[in-house]
Order: sequence, then structure tokens, then C-alpha cells
Amino acid sequence: MKHLLVGLAGLTLLLPFERAEACGSMYIGSVYVHDTHPDRPYAPFAAGQLGVLRESYRPMYLAYAWRAMVGIPTTPEEQREVVATWARLQGDVEPEPPIDEVARWHAARREALASPARTPEAGPPPHDQGEGYLRIQGDAFVQATRTAEDLTRKWTKHPLLLAEWVANQDAVFGECRPLSEPAPSLDEGLPAAVRTRRRVERDYQVAAAAFYCGRFDDALAAFRRIAEDTDSPYRARAAYLVARTRVRQALMETNHQADWRKDAVFLKRLTDADATISTLLATPRLREFHGPARRLRGIIRSRTQPAKWACELPGLVLQPGTGSALATELGDLGATYDLPTDACEGSPAEARELFEWLRVTHVPHYLGQDESRNRQAYDVAVARWKKNARQPWLVTALLKARVGYPGLEALLTAAAQVPVTAPGGLTLAYRAAHLLRERGDLEAARARLSTIPPELTRERVSSDNLVRSERLLLARGWEEALSHATWRQVGEDDSDRFSDLLETPLSERSVRFSAEAENALDPQLTARRLGELARRDLVPAALRRRMRWTAFARAAVVGDDDALHAMAKALSETEPAAKAELVTLLERPTAEERQFEARLLVMGLPALSPFLSGEASASPTAPVVDLATSGSWWCRETRPLPTQPFSFASEEERSQAASEWKTLTSASTAVAYFAKVALAWAKDHPDDPRAPIALYRTVRASKLGCAKETPEAREAFRYLHKHYGKSPWAKRAPYVY
Repeated sequence: MKHLLVGLAGLTLLLPFERAEACGSMYIGSVYVHDTHPDRPYAPFAAGQLGVLRESYRPMYLAYAWRAMVGIPTTPEEQREVVATWARLQGDVEPEPPIDEVARWHAARREALASPARTPEAGPPPHDQGEGYLRIQGDAFVQATRTAEDLTRKWTKHPLLLAEWVANQDAVFGECRPLSEPAPSLDEGLPAAVRTRRRVERDYQVAAAAFYCGRFDDALAAFRRIAEDTDSPYRARAAYLVARTRVRQALMETNHQADWRKDAVFLKRLTDADATISTLLATPRLREFHGPARRLRGIIRSRTQPAKWACELPGLVLQPGTGSALATELGDLGATYDLPTDACEGSPAEARELFEWLRVTHVPHYLGQDESRNRQAYDVAVARWKKNARQPWLVTALLKARVGYPGLEALLTAAAQVPVTAPGGLTLAYRAAHLLRERGDLEAARARLSTIPPELTRERVSSDNLVRSERLLLARGWEEALSHATWRQVGEDDSDRFSDLLETPLSERSVRFSAEAENALDPQLTARRLGELARRDLVPAALRRRMRWTAFARAAVVGDDDALHAMAKALSETEPAAKAELVTLLERPTAEERQFEARLLVMGLPALSPFLSGEASASPTAPVVDLATSGSWWCRETRPLPTQPFSFASEEERSQAASEWKTLTSASTAVAYFAKVALAWAKDHPDDPRAPIALYRTVRASKLGCAKETPEAREAFRYLHKHYGKSPWAKRAPYVY
């Protein structure tokens, strides 16, 4: 039943809501670019600062972006409501109980009872922590708080009336006990206005108590009387609550195991509520409740006429100044926009255009890209843009565009005319730079990126990460490339709810090398160049440390003795836990022995990999990662060399990088590589005491790494026990698994 109570706030709370980033999996980890919704905090997006839009954003966010791009103004109230609704739907806040509203009500209640005339009937409030209020919605506490504050000011000379009102309100919020009968003696000597206020307050409390305790027929009768009472300050509210009571009665008294579409009573109650709402919306003096009434209408029409409602929603979300209705109708649109809409031809042209734009633009994040569908969407977007030159169609056309599509040049020219600060400006600048780079116009791409000032994206983490990737790929030197090689964490998927680390300052969020750094930068770095860059203050300290070890591991795998020597010396000065082994390595007389010593060390430190990857804390106070206990080495790397190598790299360095990359990728997984090294050394140096250590570490890696139950690990296990069976290392590995 609880979910029905939540649902009274709007249709969006009644419908299933897909996970934010999990793609149906149980993945737990960091998120660096949101695919389905804007970054938190939502306020900038609500204010029209859209960042880099994504085709996979949910329709409610895309529809809001449409409003911003076509210039429909959004009031501060509408912005507050959409921000609160998005936060609730994304799991940032729980819809119940309304803890903050309860706390404010308790404070107002205490202030009202500050008089010495406090009575036993107005004792401590029930449900001090709010858990007993699950059937009460937040707006009830807001209204009670306002009334308590108003009466405290106006009834300063009537403390007994205040105590009576508080006791009655406790009954409304309490365990459905009857309200006490009003004492006639309290009216004696009161001004007529005070007596009237006492009566209308009690009338409203009686109606509210019936509503929250499920006596819906009594509540309906009471609210109807209040709606006709010209003395009641609740007259307008009661007109709205007549419809709300009908909806709650329909939802609460329906057999949810049966097909409600065939339940005549259920549908009749909703239809009656719909008629009441239509009358309310046509009455100017009731404008205060037009927003809540429209929200309620979504619950009704999604059940009584879903296809027609789906057709109506685009027009509704485009109306300016609808207050709290906008947030719910956007959510309803997202839940219904893909319903059959054959009857939508009669909808206003603006609404039909929004509907078409959503269907052309939106690609659910779990579907991926389909070239045929993408090309069709591009052609439609280009045709619509040529017809009306509206910014949303230009944005969609560039989102769908690929190098070689006809008409791309005209789109790029038009995009360059849109200020980067316009609602769709950042998306257009980013996509234009991306497409220009892909077709080889590097200077034009750099010029387009230069129009995006760093401060425009600094706090929009997803957008900043995307732009940084483009800056990396357009870099003019190694240091510039590395300075744009990282992404900052935007959120975390914990498979239960979605958290965006809102309390973690941007400067302390985790960072990692971006996908572009791993795919384009990493293959073009030699071990020597990587070691040199690790000395520069271009990435956070934790990642510089990782880079030093990556350069060390890479030099060990590819056999670059000079780079290995340089990194071992540098690490011996910064890594006290590994200093002894590093010094031993430096003292080995031959390159062959130094290489084996380095590879043996890599076998013992699961955090090491010869590939540029991984996540690290950006906080300077974060604990240092234990290389011996964290990580699981590396899995097979099959990434090819980039088709567009960095132009600033010399031909000699490109050739060396390609050779090293071929060696790295052919080394396969860490376990396979370790087995090859350990077996070869043991066969060539059977009396070396390090030989059984290398074999043992290979077996250990097969248990911790990503490639388990491999023939290489089994061969290392057999060789260890056959040739070194009495060693302590064999005893540490009595079985492979």
C-alpha cells in the first residue's frame, strides 16, 4: 500500500524506474560520464545550462532541454520542482517519510504551545522520528506548519484555542482517534472573527482526519462543504482535495490483484475526479491549486485514457508558467512517450514536433548504436532543421552525424554561429570539434574547442570529461596530452541506489585515465617516455605514482634496460616498502638479471600493470595504495595502435612505441606472461633460489588474477612441485585451486 501513497504525488512515482547506469548488471563502481541524466546538482540544468547533451538521456530530461533550446521560460518555482523531482526519481532523496517537513512541523508545534496554558490533550507529538507518518504526505505538514505559525501570531491572547488546535492536529496525524468535541465555553467573549476561525479550522481538521484515516465518503462530504464555505481560508484547497480524495479512494479501495481496467467503480471514481479537476482548472480564483491538480490529473488519465494522455503530454510540458505541474508532466512524458500515438495527429503542431524530436533523438543507453537507425534519424533531423532552423534539430543532427554524411558542412557552419553559452551551445561545440577531428581537420577542431572556456565545464563533470578527451586527442605535445588524460568521478553505482558523492568536493573525487588515454595515448608511449612524463606535475600525485610503476612494469616486459634502470632508481627513492628489492635490481651485473629481478617484483605486486589504467584518489590526504594487496595485475590487451597517431611524435619514437606495444599485447594476460618468464628462468637457472619464488608467484597470480584455471598456471604448478617440491614455496601452494 505504501507505493500507492507515494504515487499520489504523481504518475512518475507509480511507474518502474530503470537504474541510472547499471545497464541491467550488478556492476559496482565509479561513473565518469552520465548516460541517462544530467550531473548533480540539477539546478544548473534546470536553469538552462545543459552541458553536453547525450542521446541516451531519459526523455524527461531531453524534453526539458527542448524547452530551454526553443526559449520557453521556466520560473524559479518550476525549476525548484523539477530539481526536487529529479532528485527523488534518481534516488537522491527518499519520498517518505517527509523528515524535513515533520521537523518543521514539530518546531512550529512547540512554538504554539509555548504558553503556560498547555493542556494534557496537547502533549508530546506522536511519531517523534517521523516513521509513523508514512500515510501522511509532506504537503500536509507544510500546511500544518503554516497554520500553526499564523495562529501563534493571531491567537497570542487565546492560548487555550492554540492548545485545542494542536491537540486536534495531533489527532489528524495520529492513530485515527476521533477529534475531541469543541468546548462551547471557549467561545465566550471571543470576537466573531476568532470564533469563525476556530470553527473553520476544526472543519478542515475533521475533513483531513477522515481523508488520512480512509473514511473517504466522510472526507468527500466535508471537503465539499468547505469548498462552499465563503468564510473558510481552505475553500480553494478543499475544491482540489475533493478530486484528491476520489483518487486516493480509487487507489486504496481497488482490488489490485484484479484487472482494474474492468473495474467500473474504480474507473467511475477516477472519471469523477477528472471532471472535478477540469472545473478547477477552468476557475481562475483556484489558480493556486492548478499545479497540484494537473499533477493529479496525470495519475487519472494514465489509467483512464493512456494513449490520449500520451498525446496530450508534449503540449502540456511546453506550456510556460505551470508551476509544480511541469515536473510531474515531464516524468509522465518520459513514461509514456513510446506508447502508440496514432491519434496524435490532432495535437498542436508544437507538441507533435516535440514528440517527433524525442523519438528521433532518444536512444536508450542499453541499446547501443545501430548505423541504419542512426542514419535515418540524421536525415530526419537535417530535414527538420532545414525547414525551421530550430536549435534542437541542429543539436540532434550533430549528435547523429558521422564523417561522410551528406550536409555535414552546412551543419558545422551553422553550429559555429551558436554561442557556446546558449543552451545547446556546448553540445554543438563539442560535437563539431569531435567530427572535425575525425575527418582530419585538426586545426579547425582545435579552434572549435578553444571557444569552450575551462570554467564553463569545470563543475559539469560529465561534460568536462568529454571535452577533456577531445583536448587530449588534439594535443600538440606529450605534456599537453597528459594534462587532459584524466577523468574525474561524477558518481558511483552501488547496484542498490545511485549516489553522486554530493558531499565529496570536486577536488577530492577519484580520478582515472580516460578511455581515450587508454586507447590512444597509452599505445603511443614508450616506457622511457612514460617514465619521463611521470616526473611532471600534470596529473594527481596518486596517478603519477601509478605512472612510475607502469613505466617500470612496461620496461620490464618489453626489455628496455635503460628505462628500467632509470625507473628502479627513481622508485627506490619514493617507495620505501620496495626499496630493498629495487636496490638489489640495480646491483645486478647484467641486463638479463635486472630484467628477471624486475619481472619477479612485478609478479609479487598485484597492483602493477604495464598498461596505463586505473583509478586513484585525487585527495592529497588519501591513504597510499598497498601495491602488494590491491589489484589483480592485467588481463589480455588487444587494443590496436591508433589510426591517427600523434603528429608531434617523431618517426623514431612512433616506431619504438609500436614495437613495444606489439610486445606488450603479445604477452597476453599477466598469468600467461608470468608462467612463461618463470618456467624459462627455472629451466635455464635451475639452481637459482629465485626460480621457485617465480613459479609460486605465478600460481598465486592465477588465483588472484582475471585468468584463472589456465594451462600456463597448471604447468607452473607442476614444475614447481616436480623440481622444487621440498621448498617452502611449493608448500605454500599445495594445490592450484
